[in-house]
Amino acid sequence: MNSFYFLDLFLFVFVLQFVLYFKEGLFYLLWKWNFWGYWVEFMTSKLVFRWVFLCLCLCFFFIVTCFGGYFVYSYCFLGLLEVTFFVALTSWLSTLMTFVSSEKFSIYMNKSGDKFLKTFSMLMVEVVSELSRPLALTVRLTVNIMVGHLISSMLFVFLSGFGGVFLVWVSVFAIMLECFVFFIQSYIFSRLIYLYLNE
Repeated sequence: MNSFYFLDLFLFVFVLQFVLYFKEGLFYLLWKWNFWGYWVEFMTSKLVFRWVFLCLCLCFFFIVTCFGGYFVYSYCFLGLLEVTFFVALTSWLSTLMTFVSSEKFSIYMNKSGDKFLKTFSMLMVEVVSELSRPLALTVRLTVNIMVGHLISSMLFVFLSGFGGVFLVWVSVFAIMLECFVFFIQSYIFSRLIYLYLNE
């Protein structure tokens, strides 16, 4: 079940060409309908608009990758701990570097009127909370995706032995529920990255 097939890559690229192809694809239609222009009017800087766009692309990537796990003999990439950790670490490092390079970081580290012990203890609390973020993102996404796959697979295997049309509909309901979990987890991951950027 953990093996990789060329058919999966071919189908993934085949579906992705309709989304990313600039003249006829989904992004071009959104660009033509001025979908991104709605946010540009309300954003204070172009940097925030770029981060919103990257978070939306990350959310879309998660949804496409999760649904790619439903191809025949394939496996959801986000169910692998290494892939999820790499995506979470990369996203978290980009938010951390943005925060460190901003002016808020120097003001945050040098508060006037605080004693040494209070500043040191608050610094340790913030360092631990910052360093735990990629691990929390990884565990949240991997566990939820894997549990959804396991529940739908176990229901299908268990109920297919009994037979009957009604029992198959229970498996279809479990798969639809898992698709809902895909959407929710993609949104939560992207939203957390966006919230980390706004701190």
